[in-house]
Amino acid sequence: MSRLLSVQESEAVKNVPKMVLASNVKVPETFDSKATYPFHYEVIGHDELPHVVKFSGGRSSGMMLFMLLENGFLKPKRGDVIVFNDTSAEHPETYNFTAKCKRIAEERYGIPFFWIQFQTYEDARGGKWVRLPTYRLVKPVPWSKDEPDGYHWKGEAFEELLSWSGYVPNQFQRTCTQNLKLEVTRQFLRDWFACKDSTGRLGHYGNGSRMDDDAMYAYHQKHRGKVPKEIFLDKKSYVRSRPVYRQQQSFSNFTQITQSIDNPHLAGKQFGGNAAFGDDGVEYATFVGLRYDEMRRVIKVQRRNSGGPEANGYEGEHVYMPLAKIGVTKEDVDEFWNNQSWGLNLPSEAGLSNCVYCFLKGARALRKVHKQMETTKEKKTSILDSPCDINWWKRMELRYGRDLEAEKRALQKKERAGAVIGFFGIDSGFSYDLLEKNGRGKVNISKFTKTVLPCDCTD
Repeated sequence: MSRLLSVQESEAVKNVPKMVLASNVKVPETFDSKATYPFHYEVIGHDELPHVVKFSGGRSSGMMLFMLLENGFLKPKRGDVIVFNDTSAEHPETYNFTAKCKRIAEERYGIPFFWIQFQTYEDARGGKWVRLPTYRLVKPVPWSKDEPDGYHWKGEAFEELLSWSGYVPNQFQRTCTQNLKLEVTRQFLRDWFACKDSTGRLGHYGNGSRMDDDAMYAYHQKHRGKVPKEIFLDKKSYVRSRPVYRQQQSFSNFTQITQSIDNPHLAGKQFGGNAAFGDDGVEYATFVGLRYDEMRRVIKVQRRNSGGPEANGYEGEHVYMPLAKIGVTKEDVDEFWNNQSWGLNLPSEAGLSNCVYCFLKGARALRKVHKQMETTKEKKTSILDSPCDINWWKRMELRYGRDLEAEKRALQKKERAGAVIGFFGIDSGFSYDLLEKNGRGKVNISKFTKTVLPCDCTD
């Protein structure tokens, strides 16, 4: 095992709640950081399955991660792995925090920690050239010409998704969570659980896009698309400007941990060079940092893993949420990090974690975010026109929102002429001007606030 052990004592994680494999330990009525908590697997044999920690980049998932690490619940030989899905729209401090967590997890505990980003590639399917979704591994350093494997942080992966899909996500169509997080993790695990040394190259070997404007638009019309050709091609121009292939990437270039996986539960469960899920396929235990005070989200994830219709596409995944199980709330998480000498350098009350201006945060939360980011912009001009700048979100909505009038779609009586489906749906009551008000004006945000759901990115 490669282990540098260069983590400074000041970066050690202190006062980690204790968890033990047991069922007869008495659990306090309210969370007590000094108590010992029992943990049990829902099904016999789940302790032998590879464990996957989905790290969101926030304080809750950070607390859960170090509880698992410090209590010895993660083992590299079993195939255990930590995954951070980078949307390219995170706050700079989220990147700093996640980079430090990766370094400590690998150097001190010996568990591989990967960063992955959404990307597309161009290939032939059914006799025509198309763009297909995949992921790429990235290093915990910003992308540059000198660091081509670094992470994109100015919204590149997010915009590639918008250009590829042709519309922006909203509270009813969560394509960002689906594609930037859930699906890329699943694709990564197909490679990781195949116990290979590297990912495969994807895409053709041409120098540029082979997709034809007329063929693309004809396919759009064949599937009842009504976006005018000029608008349609403009939306597709960004994704077509992205690399036409995904290069082969060695896992060893993206983690310090080189110990090979030795788990009989993964043997013979590969198909076409990748791990197979579903019947007789790979099963694994996933750990998600949802808290006790997020029970709506907890129940939603439990339903997805119940084997019912919501589980479609995630066969073999068994989700555990230890923070929710032992009663951890936001206040407990804040107290945990207040006891550390380092942490996520963001005000916990400002709502700056995950995608900075996420449309699911709600108008009041977004107003706090905007106030904080406008102050930050005065100090950091580098974040201008990045997802840390509201103007980036305005530009994305203007370019990729669906113009129902241009598409000649029939509008309902309650919808105004020229309605556009943006990040907040149609006529949601939201206006970007809301973020500029100080709360004492005549702006009424109650309608908008009622239509917005809490962010579910860690789902």
